[in-house]
Amino acid sequence: MPLYLFSSIGLYAQQKDMPDSIYRRPLFDFDIIRPVFKFNKEQQSNTNRFLRYSVLTGYREGVEPIKGWANFAGYTDTLTGTRRLYMFNLSIEEMLTHGMKKTSQVLLEVKDPSKYRYDSTQGSKDAWLKKNAHCYELLLPVSAITSSKQLEDDLAKTLGVRFGIEKRFVNALVLIRTSNKDKIKSSGKEKPETDMKTYFRNVLVNYLAYPLMDADMPPMVDETGYKDHVDLILNISDWKDLVAVRKALRKYDLDLKEEKRELEMFVITEIR
Repeated sequence: MPLYLFSSIGLYAQQKDMPDSIYRRPLFDFDIIRPVFKFNKEQQSNTNRFLRYSVLTGYREGVEPIKGWANFAGYTDTLTGTRRLYMFNLSIEEMLTHGMKKTSQVLLEVKDPSKYRYDSTQGSKDAWLKKNAHCYELLLPVSAITSSKQLEDDLAKTLGVRFGIEKRFVNALVLIRTSNKDKIKSSGKEKPETDMKTYFRNVLVNYLAYPLMDADMPPMVDETGYKDHVDLILNISDWKDLVAVRKALRKYDLDLKEEKRELEMFVITEIR
């Protein structure tokens, strides 16, 4: 497993060059509370509060990824006065988006997208993760962490990318009405409710974007101009099947067109 170390205190990636900082191998002594390095007595006391490092490794066998809560966790060591942030066995896309964006909301401006995100055409997900997933750890003085910006800046530097929300012209599914006949207006007799797949009762028509998003379809743009709540019974089993989705929508005089639109996307751009 490759180990890349980025540090302001002169630590290096080869074990022979860092006698005071020992790389802790996975499985044998893995403990989520322990940092990836074992500190000597001077580092543990951290009198001047200069102790800091960031580490990027490959996949660690037997370690569960942190999913949810922004895909990372933190631990404060009151003895050394440090705060450690860590991620385990995540794709680069999951690390940078913190799991808060669906694939359809992310645009990769990179040489090899297959290294950034998994898709089913790449075979077994477990095999892909072992080759492409990463673990990451950032340790800083408690006083140096004032927001998530320190984490984001270090991730960008470590991975050689720029990332954030930007506007791009992208493929989209444009929702339109095909007639002036109103077949979708809600009766208003039921409370707003939807399973985000087969029925949509007394909700806005743009709720259709969610199952499409979950299916990793292109982002939906609502151009119906319809402001009232709707009642839709669609019974769609596979929202990846655009033909089936369009067929279900037609009975309500709705349709999805595949066109380009300028949208806000989470863009990951390689800069090296």
